[in-house]
Amino acid sequence: MYNQGETVIVTEYINKKANEVKHSVGVIMRPFIHKKQTFYDVLLERRTGLSFLNTAKSSKQSFINRELTTKLIDSDSIETTIPFKAMLEFEELPIMIA
Repeated sequence: MYNQGETVIVTEYINKKANEVKHSVGVIMRPFIHKKQTFYDVLLERRTGLSFLNTAKSSKQSFINRELTTKLIDSDSIETTIPFKAMLEFEELPIMIA
C-alpha cells in the first residue's frame, strides 16, 4: 500500500489494443479502501488529478505501475517536482471528487 505523499509511476493506456501506453510521474494524494480494495487519488506532474486508481494491470484506462515505481523511484532515478509537503502545509492541495 502506498502512503500519502509517495511518488509513483502511473501508466495510462492510449490504445489498449495496440498496446500503446504513456507513463507519468505522480504523487499519492489520498489512499482509501472501497469494497475491500485499495484505491488512490493521484496528482500527476502535469497537474492532472486521477481518482480511483489501483495497482491492477487489468484496469481499463490507467493504473499505478508497481514494477516501474519500484525500479525508478526506489532506486532514486526519478523524483517528483510536485512540492507536496508545502502544498499540504499551506492547504493548497486540489480537491478531488470521484
